[in-house]
Amino acid sequence: LPLSTDVNPDLADYVTQQALEGVFTMIAVEEKEIRNNFASRTTDLLKRVFALQD
Repeated sequence: LPLSTDVNPDLADYVTQQALEGVFTMIAVEEKEIRNNFASRTTDLLKRVFALQD
């Protein structure tokens, strides 16, 4: 069809791609929270890593 976008007919691949997009979106949200809120840095590793940026 000339006006439609390509659709992946493999359902398992489509679901996997959508799940990965969701995971990476949630990682981005959590990282933003860690960078902006000092109280979110709960582990020693997070405190050491982000102390270098502050």
